[in-house]
Amino acid sequence: MNLKFKHSGASGDILYAMPAIQKACEIHGKEAILYINVNAPNLGTNPAFKHAYGDVMLNDYAYKMLRPLLMEFDFIYDVLPYRNQKVDYDLDKFRSIGMNLAAYDIKRWYALAFPELTNVNYSERMLHIDTMPSDYIVVNRTERYQNPNIDYTILNDLEETIYFTGSTAEYSIFSQKVNCKYLAVENFLDLARIINNSKLFIGNQSMNFAIAESLKCRRALEICYYAPNVIPAGGDYYELWNTEGLINAIKL
Repeated sequence: MNLKFKHSGASGDILYAMPAIQKACEIHGKEAILYINVNAPNLGTNPAFKHAYGDVMLNDYAYKMLRPLLMEFDFIYDVLPYRNQKVDYDLDKFRSIGMNLAAYDIKRWYALAFPELTNVNYSERMLHIDTMPSDYIVVNRTERYQNPNIDYTILNDLEETIYFTGSTAEYSIFSQKVNCKYLAVENFLDLARIINNSKLFIGNQSMNFAIAESLKCRRALEICYYAPNVIPAGGDYYELWNTEGLINAIKL
């Protein structure tokens, strides 16, 4: 039998749960069935910052985009909508343990909720996608979790092609300052392939960076000053607090 998990969070939270799910599978010697609670209410606490899917954590469209990517993890047997199935691990438990969810590290929250899921090697590559040489940079910047200390206009000095991934609204804002091309994808597995093959991925604390973190590709994280809850581990990464950090990261 498979080990069954439930998650009601956003796509990034689900991706950051992958190390914990893998650890549980190793302990029990089983593969995972992941039930996603589609259209669960948005649990964000600050209405000033727009959530990608409005009043829900993950809508039907996002589920369809995310499922092909989740199926690429070696230990995942299947990904299905949650319909009150009985599960072995309710991964939503991290929300009820009293943890400050604006701090620490998202991927480590699950070990706090389930102590047996400790001693995880967070530096290990979770997604295995073939790498093809490329000459482009990928940027994602959501409307939430921004750091005003970073001036992205310095990217205009680069010779490399810059692609922007995210919503068209986010692209409209970013492209007013940075010369870039909009990148449309069929699903998030397609997005992961593009991020994996880039010379550098630059992003703030979003699902896109969670993909880059799973790949351990060359990546730069824009750290949010009011909710620094993502900590990169493993591979070639940069942590950006100001423009100087971005300049260091783009020295290709």
